[in-house]
Amino acid sequence: MKRTAIFTLLALLAWAQIAAQHEQRGFVRTLSRPNAPGMPVPNVTIRVKGLFNAVITNEKGEFGISAPDKKDGDALVLQSIRKNGYELRDKSLVGRELVFSSHVPIEIIMVDLKKLEADKQRIEDNAYRVAEENYRKKLKELEEQMEEKHVTAEQYKKEIRLLQGNYEKYIALIGDMAERYARTDYNELDTIDQEINICIENGDLERADSLIHTVFNPETVLQRNRAAKEEIQKRIDFAQRVIDKANADKEAFRRDEEYAKRVSVLGENLAKEYMAQEMWDKAAESLGTSLEIKQILYGNESEQVKELLKIISEIEKKRQEQ
Repeated sequence: MKRTAIFTLLALLAWAQIAAQHEQRGFVRTLSRPNAPGMPVPNVTIRVKGLFNAVITNEKGEFGISAPDKKDGDALVLQSIRKNGYELRDKSLVGRELVFSSHVPIEIIMVDLKKLEADKQRIEDNAYRVAEENYRKKLKELEEQMEEKHVTAEQYKKEIRLLQGNYEKYIALIGDMAERYARTDYNELDTIDQEINICIENGDLERADSLIHTVFNPETVLQRNRAAKEEIQKRIDFAQRVIDKANADKEAFRRDEEYAKRVSVLGENLAKEYMAQEMWDKAAESLGTSLEIKQILYGNESEQVKELLKIISEIEKKRQEQ
C-alpha cells in the first residue's frame, strides 16, 4: 500500500513537471505613471490562437497558458486580450508571433481608460496654460517694441500674424502630445528620463531643457562607449577565454548607446515644443544636444545628421527674422 502511494506521488510530480514545461506564464499590469506604479489587472480574458479555452488573470494579474503541443522556442500568437474599461498599450501584441517559453513570463501592459483621460486632461491643461502665458508674454514684448518705436507698424502687424499662427499651430498639436505622454510607461524610463517627462507633462519646458543639458554630457558618454567598443574587439580577437567578459562589456555599451538615443529623441521632442511656440533659441539649443549624439553615433555624413542640420538651418533663419 505504501509503495503504491509513493508511486502515485512520483507519478503526480512527474506529470506536474511535464505540464510546467508546456505552460506559458505571464502577468498583466497597468501603466506605471508618476506617483502611481503599475498595478496588477485581474479578470483579464486572454485567448490564444489554436487553443480552445481562454485563460483569466487572477487577483495578482497572473495567468498560465497550457499548451501541450508547444515547446520552448515555438511560436505563440495571442488572439485577444480584453477587459472592460481597459485597452492594450501595445495593440500590435494581438496577432503578433511571440516566442513560447516555459521559463520567461510574458508581460502585458493595459491602459485604464479613465486614468488615461484624466492624465491627458491634466497634460493638456498644463500645455494650454504654458502656451497662453508665452503668447501673452510675446504679445506684451511686441507692444512695448511698438510703443518705443523699435518696430514699424507694418513689422508689428507681421509679427502679430506670425505669433498668432504659431500659437494656433501649437494648440493644434497639444492633443497628440498629451496622448503620447499620457501613454508613457514610467517603468521603461530611468530616473533622469522620468524627471524630464514629468517636467514636460507639467509644462515646465525650461526645467526639462535644463535637465537634458546639465545631467547628460553626450560627448563624454559616447567617447567612453567608443573606447569600450574598441577594447571589446581586441579582447574577442585575443582569445576565446575572455568572451564572457567581452559580452558583459558589450551589454554595458549597448545600454549606454540606447540611453544616448533616448536623450537624443527627448531633445528633438522638446525642440518641437519650442518651435511650435516660436522659441527658436531654445529649440536650437535642444537640437544641438541631439546633433552631437547623432554625429558620434552615425557620423557627420549620415542621413540622420543631414536631416537634423536642415531643421537647425531653418531655425537659424527664423531666429534671424525675429
